[in-house]
Amino acid sequence: MATTIEGYLYSFGPSRQGGVYSILTFCVLSGRHFSQSRHKGDLVSLRSGILDADHRVEDTGRQVVNGKILYTLRLYNVTDAKKEVLVGAVNSEEIAEWLKAFTSSLGRPFETVSAEPWTPTISLPFAYFGEQFAGDTSPTASPRLRPDSSALHRQREKSYTSLTTIGHESPTLEKSPSSVGFAESTGGGQASKWKLVRSENGLRFFQEKAEFPLVYKLPVMKAVGVVKAPADQIFNLIMDYGPERQQWDHTLESASVIETIDGHSDVVYIRLRQDWGFSRQRDLCLSRYWKREENGAYSIFYRSVLKHPLQAGFVRAYIHSGGYIVSPLKVTGGGKPRTLVESVLEMDTAGWSSLLGAGFSGYPTHLRDSLLRVVAGIREHVAAQRFNSCVTIIKRHIIEEYTEGSLQESNHDLAEPVKNAPFLSTSDDIEEFFDATMDQISETFESDQNVSEPVLPTGEHLKPLRVKVRSDHGAFDLSKFRGSVDRGPLKGGKHSFAEPDSSAFLLKGIDSLSTGKRVPAGQPFCKLVGMDWFKSKDRMDHIAGRPRSLVQRACPNEGLFFFVINLQVPYALHYSLVFYFVTEEEITEGSLLHRFIFGDDTFRNSRLSLIPAIPEGSWIVRQAVGTKSVPLGQIVEAKYHVGFNYMEIDLNLGSSGVVRGVMGLVFGYISALVVDMAFFIRGETADELPERLIGVGRCSHIQLDKAVDLPAN
Repeated sequence: MATTIEGYLYSFGPSRQGGVYSILTFCVLSGRHFSQSRHKGDLVSLRSGILDADHRVEDTGRQVVNGKILYTLRLYNVTDAKKEVLVGAVNSEEIAEWLKAFTSSLGRPFETVSAEPWTPTISLPFAYFGEQFAGDTSPTASPRLRPDSSALHRQREKSYTSLTTIGHESPTLEKSPSSVGFAESTGGGQASKWKLVRSENGLRFFQEKAEFPLVYKLPVMKAVGVVKAPADQIFNLIMDYGPERQQWDHTLESASVIETIDGHSDVVYIRLRQDWGFSRQRDLCLSRYWKREENGAYSIFYRSVLKHPLQAGFVRAYIHSGGYIVSPLKVTGGGKPRTLVESVLEMDTAGWSSLLGAGFSGYPTHLRDSLLRVVAGIREHVAAQRFNSCVTIIKRHIIEEYTEGSLQESNHDLAEPVKNAPFLSTSDDIEEFFDATMDQISETFESDQNVSEPVLPTGEHLKPLRVKVRSDHGAFDLSKFRGSVDRGPLKGGKHSFAEPDSSAFLLKGIDSLSTGKRVPAGQPFCKLVGMDWFKSKDRMDHIAGRPRSLVQRACPNEGLFFFVINLQVPYALHYSLVFYFVTEEEITEGSLLHRFIFGDDTFRNSRLSLIPAIPEGSWIVRQAVGTKSVPLGQIVEAKYHVGFNYMEIDLNLGSSGVVRGVMGLVFGYISALVVDMAFFIRGETADELPERLIGVGRCSHIQLDKAVDLPAN
């Protein structure tokens, strides 16, 4: 089956005159063929072609383009990131369906279409949070970080700030040179539970159970309520800091966006109303980012950052972690949409009331609960706006499923050269389509008829000579494999690694194609025997091939085969978190793992996947990271190195906005986190099931300052 979706999307980008152009175009995605026209039914397309193996799609979030708020996508070429198309829609649900369609089309085999529709496993990207990553030189880096998009960034930043400011006659954009986020963690694990403490004004209030309750620490609280409105409408209401917010948020005196980082993240400065005796007025400086889940739920996360100077007469309160979870519920018999809204806060009010502790002063509890009660304000505000709560979004696109035969018939009238031309190779300058006259467009279209058919890359790889791990010399001592990070306990480890229980991760079972259910993973194919935490001024590639590496030092004559996962993190310096997995079984010829080792990079990228988990960490990190599988090979730049006794996979986490956002958040809390990572190769056919983990590892409370220099060759 192949997906067809069509409708109007805004195409935008930096113009040659230094401004930003934006034009409404009619877009059609049919299988792997994508086209853009000025109007529906136009005989000549502005751009038309196929999405080949080098094309990728990235969610670029919520942006302001020429005064209009758009939810946007970026379609780009991994071999040349300057070849890109930026499109957007005014409705988040509409752009989410386009993202799903693009992801599904790009995930299909290039030459043939699978009989079963492919369900994307990637959730919408996370955004920058706290300190922005530096040093990413990947060609697939987001255009927001490149100089040629500075005009678009300035225009978006200026417009967005003016649209989202209340309580100030002249909104100003203040930036602090400091980019260091305020990072404290609750230390609560995934096993933490909520206890219902009271019901008030139609809301339920829950308190998170603390492992070590302290009288001076304000407990983490959550307020839950049901609002009769669509989830995307409530999301827009929460995100907006326009005048309407004062109709439902009783805690707010003024607020403004002081920095726009990207379409998913910004920094907000807020002044709260003073309604408690002689206590001084509080203000907040919050880093905010959002994401949308595949089920239509929205998450908005906050934490305090040091990006706005302290103000005279105000006490700076801190939100360690907090935000909103907006989840759609099943439609009732009346047909009206309903949404579950949750607001969570872990905060410190600061000042003398904070020093006295929650057990001696009532103000910290009062302020926290007042901020949570705004959920009731949202509910009442929406109920009063009847035309909003009953509105039905009319989507301007059609989604259909076609078989391969009918899809070929529908495309039969397309000119063959255009049909086979890669979409992003039809022009070197997207913007010229929108500045040109119709005659120029026709000439450009005709000049692109001779584009040759793309050739899929086929790499030649060195095949390993040995794939058995049992030593010819008998049993071997795994303790000899030691990296710069020591092995530690599963619980309570400090700057250490361990192997968690693999059954906590769910993979496809033998019957998953028919039942759709996932089962607990069995024993991994490899054991984790060591871990390194390196730092360097430059990115570190092919570590296992270095003469002084753990692989070369530990097992030149042991008959072992290593899988090395090198997670490359561009930060103030370049860091590499390196996992060393060693096999304990013979790799069967023709198996999925065998084909992964011997296959080309296109096959490897389509199958390499990761399941993350946060067993110990703050609420905000657990919610942001989640536990969904991530197709690593499709969203980050991956390099594969195969040697005599190893296979190394270098994953440049700075090459993807999705992962940069996750790592930007994780690094703010890294010393307080326990992170589990399970690597596996995705199975798609019956003979590739059940899936099996390559290996699983746990990193406990990793310290940035304990990274060691990479040994010289």
